[in-house]
Amino acid sequence: MNMIPRSFRRSRFREERFKTHVQPIIEALIRERGSCRILDLGGDADYWRFDIPASGVEICILNIEEKADPPDRRFHFVQGDARDVAQFDNLSFDFVHSNSLIEHVGRWDDMKRVAAEIRRLAPRYYVQTPNFWFPLDPHSNAPVMHWLPQPLQRRLVSSRARGFYAKATSIDHAMQIVEGTSMLDRAQLAELFPDARILTENVLFLPKSLIAIRSPDV
Repeated sequence: MNMIPRSFRRSRFREERFKTHVQPIIEALIRERGSCRILDLGGDADYWRFDIPASGVEICILNIEEKADPPDRRFHFVQGDARDVAQFDNLSFDFVHSNSLIEHVGRWDDMKRVAAEIRRLAPRYYVQTPNFWFPLDPHSNAPVMHWLPQPLQRRLVSSRARGFYAKATSIDHAMQIVEGTSMLDRAQLAELFPDARILTENVLFLPKSLIAIRSPDV
């Protein structure tokens, strides 16, 4: 699974998503049960630490790379692959969270495996991903780069660093960058998550990103 390093800047979009979609799920679970156990696929503790209650929340963060647990006892890091989270049984969590991950896990079959794991592990989930039809590629910060033929994308990432991408140092490196991201459209996300509401986040009336969300109690 090809993971892209992400900076969790507290952008206006991220703040609004969290307040509107994620926080109500956590708060409803704490009101009902007194606790909330969350699995964050491909995330980071910094994404959460200023927005969650001081107690009653446990967040397990799964990444390909092994990481030491942070001092904050609400968080626990687990090494694993989102395509096969074999270390956890069905419905081990109250809520699965995935932010800008599914477009990096591989081809369509890999995405289906991740989606099946998300739906297996919790009755509630939140999956956010950039929309293929937004004209600015959020990974390279280059207009329409993700719409270009693969050879042109390869030349662009080989010419200089772009956004999250370091300058490719070889054809192999360029191919890993280009093939490491496969953005989705709304129909694809709905196919992956048939029991979810599919929401669109717009910027200047253009569909910037997509959210699949399932929470029976919110």
